[in-house]
Amino acid sequence: MKYDAAMTHVLDAVQGVFTILFMVSGGYLLSRKGWFSEETVTVISRLVIRIAIPALMLSNITTAFDRESIIRMGPAIIVPLGTISFTYVLSVLLGRLLGLPENRRGLFQAHFAFANTIFVGMPVNIALFGDLSVPYVTLFYIVNTTAFWTVGVYFIRRDNRTEKVPFLSLGTLRQIITPVLVCFLIAITLVMLQVRLPVFLMSSLKYTAAMTTPLSMLIIGITMHSVGLRGIRADREMAAIMAARFIIAPAAAWFIMRGMDIPDLMRKVFLMTAAMPVMTQIALIAKAYGADHRNAGVMATVTTAASLLVIPVYMFLFGG
Repeated sequence: MKYDAAMTHVLDAVQGVFTILFMVSGGYLLSRKGWFSEETVTVISRLVIRIAIPALMLSNITTAFDRESIIRMGPAIIVPLGTISFTYVLSVLLGRLLGLPENRRGLFQAHFAFANTIFVGMPVNIALFGDLSVPYVTLFYIVNTTAFWTVGVYFIRRDNRTEKVPFLSLGTLRQIITPVLVCFLIAITLVMLQVRLPVFLMSSLKYTAAMTTPLSMLIIGITMHSVGLRGIRADREMAAIMAARFIIAPAAAWFIMRGMDIPDLMRKVFLMTAAMPVMTQIALIAKAYGADHRNAGVMATVTTAASLLVIPVYMFLFGG
């Protein structure tokens, strides 16, 4: 019986990965045919971040959660906070130990510590665990994106030492206060006040939210094609980042959650989200501030491709 259950979990994970892989390959093949440009990716990304995922927040949280479950979820913020803090501090030490040049350390630290919680983490968790995983992924996302746009971007900008870099600015706040965060807070408020949205509005939100996974996978496929995998060479830096994303970060999350009384689904979602690949936004920031954006694109592509092999392994370990 245990063997049958384990095999079922593995098959479910493999099915989920093939679903994701099928959608990613669509973006890759269509990009090869010349359907998409950099402007297309920008438009689709905005559609996902500003419309689809905010709709997902409102439709999911207001229907799947109540006051008590929201209150229980709050203290769990220590898991993503502790995981990201640990991996970032470790990345600073490893960057020096590996002898990385000073103009590459900020980028290395960002690759090491920050996961792709939205374009990969959200659809992967939905595919594997269903819509109930959304608030838990969002909680991880809030910590991840806040830390990235403050600490992460600050040190990436310092890689280019031709300018003085402020730690906080109005632009930084704009990047943190995203439509995803705003709608998450609105949804939490509606649940706490026990306010129900009209049926027509909920239906509209659900239809809009359904765009999240296919569009996110499309973006990944386009990105993988634009960067390409030919000519990529493994080195110590890449090995360290792969270890961080797929071993160190989930191990840190597991260690933090050992003595915590949290729902089993939250535990699985946090572990899976911690094991997501490198953030795609790092390449955009690197390009904007004169850092090595080619390296950032390669890391995003390689870790995303590797994650498709890692996900079934973790699903087996987590028990489905």
